[in-house]
Amino acid sequence: MTTTRCLKMLFFGFIVFQLIIGVANAQVKPGWPKNVNIASASIGGATYLASTGLAKVLYEKMGIPASVEVGAGSTANVKIVNDNLATIGCFNAPTAYEGWMGLGWTKGKKYQDARIILHQNNTYFQLYALKKSGIKSIYDLNGKSLGVGPIGGAPHTLYRPLLEELGIKPSRYVNAGISDLDSQLRDGMLDANANTTSVPWVTVKEIETVFDVNVFGVGEKDLAKAPKFKAMYPFIGFTRIPKGTYKALTGDLTTGYFGSFYAVHKSLPDDFVYELCKKYFENTDILVAAHPSAKEARLDGVLISPIPLHPGAIKYYKEKGLKIPDRLIPPK
Repeated sequence: MTTTRCLKMLFFGFIVFQLIIGVANAQVKPGWPKNVNIASASIGGATYLASTGLAKVLYEKMGIPASVEVGAGSTANVKIVNDNLATIGCFNAPTAYEGWMGLGWTKGKKYQDARIILHQNNTYFQLYALKKSGIKSIYDLNGKSLGVGPIGGAPHTLYRPLLEELGIKPSRYVNAGISDLDSQLRDGMLDANANTTSVPWVTVKEIETVFDVNVFGVGEKDLAKAPKFKAMYPFIGFTRIPKGTYKALTGDLTTGYFGSFYAVHKSLPDDFVYELCKKYFENTDILVAAHPSAKEARLDGVLISPIPLHPGAIKYYKEKGLKIPDRLIPPK
């Protein structure tokens, strides 16, 4: 592990330590949580960093101590929030949709007690490999080792079935945290890393300071060759990552994307959720300081949620002029 990475982990630990120190005389309304735990993802990743911004808003603007918990990704978070074991969880669209419908990883069990409250950012299909490897696209991954994040995360859930349908057969899939996988790639133990994350992907920005890399994605033509995958995840859209985002991008990169969200258990008080939504959008400077992907957080971002919204969030968004479609109104 590099000195820079060690210092970052210490810094993030310090942030969490500061955020979980409660305000001794904080006046929390009856029924509101006295402290908040946010089920996030791998330390150092965009989801984790963005969550520290939300924790800071809770602490500084609502007087509620908040901690960001390192997690195994969206699949685990769907289970945790549905079981009411975390106040807030980071969900991405694919795993939230599968959980609600009882598809894929759920093995038929439906997880329908979570409600979306906030749009966190957009999540993009991104992969990278050392330039000297010669890997320039997903079609070069045949016979290569591929890192896909922790078990239960979106990369683990999405890349395997997609590549299988495209007839691409990596020699092995490796599950670990993003930082660990990056270290393995740098040390020659791994050929490529795949992620679904925000832009810029900090890991790529960092490795480019030391190595020449190739950055690639999953384009619209690629997904057109995988109709089963496309039917399973109908909410995946396509956009461009602008040239210059990474040194490796000398032109725009077209790749797939979907929404990432914050979700809560349906039992959380409406007035708490309403106030949190309000403070979230009133303090975007705090969010962006935690991670630049927060610039993508939009009021209307919740409209691409694959599962219903919380009533407290619905009240807030209606006051802001959003028309909430019937599919996002929770069942009674």
